[in-house]
Amino acid sequence: MLTRTLLLASLSAALALEASAQGAPPAPSAAPQPQLVFSSQAVQYKCDGGSEIELAYLNLSNGTSFAALHHGGRTLMLQGRRATTGVRFFALDPQSRLSWYTQGMKGELSAVATDPNTQDQTLMSNCFAQPAKR
Repeated sequence: MLTRTLLLASLSAALALEASAQGAPPAPSAAPQPQLVFSSQAVQYKCDGGSEIELAYLNLSNGTSFAALHHGGRTLMLQGRRATTGVRFFALDPQSRLSWYTQGMKGELSAVATDPNTQDQTLMSNCFAQPAKR
């Protein structure tokens, strides 16, 4: 439950950051700005070797997407970029070097290589979304 709370708090911070990036509030006489609408979802994944990871996704109406993931005792914010067959999320903190790739119900966590001639290191593979607990 603590992990889910941290993930949702991180997503709230991302939403506030994105809203502030939309600019300062308009002057009273200015035309109204469209509202930023979002959807969110927390997903638990079970990976090879029995490891588990939880991500909370935030999708904004302007097409921007974020994910918060708890890994290695830290909650990290990632921003999504469309890939050929899915979405690749990259950590907003460049020192963490983490990437989460998701395609449908499957995901993979990797450490991004610092050398462009070296492959990324897979940390968790064959992660499948689990049914929501009721």
